Amino acid sequence: MLHHTFIPAEDGNTETIVLLHGFGGNSRIWKYQIPLLSKYYNVLMIDLPSHNEGNLRLSELDVTLDAIAKEILAVCDHYSVRHATFMGVSLGTVFVKYIEAYYPDYVDFGILVGAVATVNSLLRACAGVFAKIGDKLPFAAVYHVFSWIIMPGKRNEESRSIFRKCAVALNKKEFKLYMHIFNQAFRFSKMFELELHPENIYISGKLDTCFLRRTVREAKQTAGRMIQMAACGHVCNIVQKNRFNRLMLELLDRDPADAAAAAT
Repeated sequence: MLHHTFIPAEDGNTETIVLLHGFGGNSRIWKYQIPLLSKYYNVLMIDLPSHNEGNLRLSELDVTLDAIAKEILAVCDHYSVRHATFMGVSLGTVFVKYIEAYYPDYVDFGILVGAVATVNSLLRACAGVFAKIGDKLPFAAVYHVFSWIIMPGKRNEESRSIFRKCAVALNKKEFKLYMHIFNQAFRFSKMFELELHPENIYISGKLDTCFLRRTVREAKQTAGRMIQMAACGHVCNIVQKNRFNRLMLELLDRDPADAAAAAT
């Protein structure tokens, strides 16, 4: 089973929110949200294959979106979570959308932070090259470049730092396999755009140079709600954590004052 952490709700609520991190990260990227969410929800944080020490490796599975999605749902089933709010960031949003498309009973609605949609030719080319020769290159240097492409500039420095620290659990072999997952994700996003998913809320930074334009298009075509955060890059829940937390609680119909109190 995938590495995961389950935190019961402080108020005894039976509702669950499932959190899925992005590529190279792990559940630590939610550290600014956990104290707030766990007041109201059972929180189930699931680490994707090859992420976090001792976790199930992608190389032990079929290298497909469906195989990973089934492992995520196996953890949900373990806790009898048959339906929940799913919140993902970056690559994690792909699995929220995939589960919505193929296992819809599990998802009440999705909060998609820095969503990965269809991408430009540069990112497709990078994924294609790394899928072929990623295991021939020094992993630390390659992930350093990869994280800079996704999260460029000084404003994203904390996000890059957290993801790079988390990424020590990866290696060249797993990195290369994940490039195949990214290529599948880009193709899946084209199909996803053809469906209506009004249950989704997209939260993206206006400075997300890689994904914003196509994410806006996907939200419009799927009838999702699009929220853009000013002065913010790809990983909104870290770059603008206090503003994100207030917005998150509003979307979940909780008291935003809790977020203000937590920030002091």
